[in-house]
Amino acid sequence: MKDARGRIIKGYELHERIGAGGFGAVYRAYQSTMGREVAVKVILPHYANHPDFIRRFEAEAQIIARLEHPHITPLYDYWRDPAGAYLVMRLLRGG
Repeated sequence: MKDARGRIIKGYELHERIGAGGFGAVYRAYQSTMGREVAVKVILPHYANHPDFIRRFEAEAQIIARLEHPHITPLYDYWRDPAGAYLVMRLLRGG
């Protein structure tokens, strides 16, 4: 996956990559409107635009967004566009 550092996607400024895998990468990002650092998971377009993946991705995002527990990282935002799919979660230091 091409490094996306410096890109601003839907109000999130991507900084360094903090994780990567077969589906995409996770970036430390800054959300200026809320003044907070977050983690943005960027899913590759190949997966993000596949119908089966879309169904699973959206169902998972909706389930995570409804969960409230001190041991579950909250989901702040998610969306898809032609360039990929995105999950925005609380940034966990050292995690």
